[in-house]
Amino acid sequence: MSGGLTIRACTEKDKSAFVRLNLAFMQEVMASIPFWAGLNQPSAEEMGRIFLEAITMPENIQIFIAELNGEIVGYANTWTVYSIWSGGKAMTVDDLYVSSLYRKSGVGEKIMEYLICYAETHSCKRIQLHAEPENHKAHGLYKKLKFKEEEMVFFMKPL
Repeated sequence: MSGGLTIRACTEKDKSAFVRLNLAFMQEVMASIPFWAGLNQPSAEEMGRIFLEAITMPENIQIFIAELNGEIVGYANTWTVYSIWSGGKAMTVDDLYVSSLYRKSGVGEKIMEYLICYAETHSCKRIQLHAEPENHKAHGLYKKLKFKEEEMVFFMKPL
């Protein structure tokens, strides 16, 4: 990876790249993890509407992109809540995705380092995430960044 990597907040002008990457991410996950296969993948138009709605709520949802030499190659979708137990804000990394052409180049690690710094500078008391049990590459990255693995059961009911 060359030195031209920038991590920044996503804006409306990033819509087409975000939609492209998010749909690619969904296809990869749905094809490899049966848990997610039952969800309906939105069309590009629907994903565009979802994106535009999400970026209007920066107090709750933050989307960051990784841009390498002018090309958007990855993103992170996060959300922030007030945690009573933490006594302040908690950031959850909901999605982290790097285009297959740029994996193993350090982009994912740089995105995560940026998110940790962002959470610290925005007075978050903790940063948390979840990863499917099969996603060993992600587990390795998170452990490298000193995330502590905790056991929880994730429940979901599509509506």
